[in-house]
Amino acid sequence: MNIDDELLQLVKEYSPVLRFHPDEGTHCCYPSDAEETYTKYGGNWESFSKDVSQKELNPRTPCYFEVWRDAELTQIRYWFWYRYNHFPKATLGIGEHLGDWEHIEVRIYSPDERIWLLSNHLTAGIAGDPAHLTLPDFKSESPLLQENQIHVWVALGSHAHYVSPKSDPYCYKKVFCDKIATGGKRWNTVANLVALSDTNFFTYSGRWGDSQAPRSPTNDYNNRWRNAQNVKPIENGF
Repeated sequence: MNIDDELLQLVKEYSPVLRFHPDEGTHCCYPSDAEETYTKYGGNWESFSKDVSQKELNPRTPCYFEVWRDAELTQIRYWFWYRYNHFPKATLGIGEHLGDWEHIEVRIYSPDERIWLLSNHLTAGIAGDPAHLTLPDFKSESPLLQENQIHVWVALGSHAHYVSPKSDPYCYKKVFCDKIATGGKRWNTVANLVALSDTNFFTYSGRWGDSQAPRSPTNDYNNRWRNAQNVKPIENGF
């Protein structure tokens, strides 16, 4: 869709602030420039191998976005590219794979009713404002907002998103759990927003690496309703 000035202002207004684990730089990696990766490997993914850079947070790293709007709802999805996914302390390569596309989606029903869906492994966490607001099959948490910018905690290595450092972490077989903590670096994405439609990989819908690597943001798997069905919000417990 065409992104007019009013809609672009909304994209900026709701751009998230990511809060990383203090050990991210030594364990795995911060977000990277996806266009740079695609330029180098897009025609030859077989040559894309394990790469746990970037070791320092570059505040100029692009945050990609896409927008949908109709009469009752505006959706904005923000995308982040990592070169590797490394689940903490897992053995035998569990939770390790090339590439890692993560995202945060906001659904704006009105200025007073908003829901955020935060990518978290194969599902999503949810935050509502007001706090009781949610979607069917989800239980929402209360977000930390800086005006309309949500603060999101990023799990060490896996880059799964959490509403709070006190959120219940995802655990694999109840043994290997995501690690989330305060005290790490923060990334305010507002400074480097790039529309997906303006990237060099917009028409590419395949995987970013081998058969275990994530699908492109423009793959049908990542359609508008990937995170939750198209329904009106409800109250927690109903």
